[in-house]
Amino acid sequence: MMCDHSHHFRLVFLVSLLGFALPLGLHITILYEERFPMLKEKTIAMISDLLSDSATEISQTCSTRNSVLNVYMGSGLPQLQLDLFKPILLENYAYLCSFISDEELLDLLYREMTEIAASLELDDKEFQQTRVQEYSDAQDATNLYTKYCMFIIRHKANATKSNALEEFDHKKLSSNTLLTLQLKAQRMREVAQAL
Repeated sequence: MMCDHSHHFRLVFLVSLLGFALPLGLHITILYEERFPMLKEKTIAMISDLLSDSATEISQTCSTRNSVLNVYMGSGLPQLQLDLFKPILLENYAYLCSFISDEELLDLLYREMTEIAASLELDDKEFQQTRVQEYSDAQDATNLYTKYCMFIIRHKANATKSNALEEFDHKKLSSNTLLTLQLKAQRMREVAQAL
């Protein structure tokens, strides 16, 4: 713990000693990353938590709208949430990655994304490359994200090709589900753009 404070003190001292020089900003970033190698790991942990929390909230929102019917028909609420969680989590990773330009960070996120895709028995490399590129190329990535999530809600699986998407109809989603999808997409985009 003492070591962390001494590195922080050195960084603050260097900043205050050298003033506001523009090249200093670059030097501070390099110095900071050398002194704090755990920074990327903490960033990945924070992103993973965000994506997992978003997937949980989306799956809960989607499963509660039909909860009475599902419980009556025999499929329990927790099982429906579990069925939706991993596909939505994978979609969250693809969506967020489309806004990140840091190659090292992308590589770490792709590793996690590969594990999730493999657990869903998807071709992880193809899914990762095509889906992230689709989001990057889309004029309205949030609308595309909503379409893919709508597919997941209906089929409890990720769409493997964009031509598998049905024409999206906002009326088929409850207003609460649509709002949750849009808010989570906005939050993921903001976090990715801030990195």
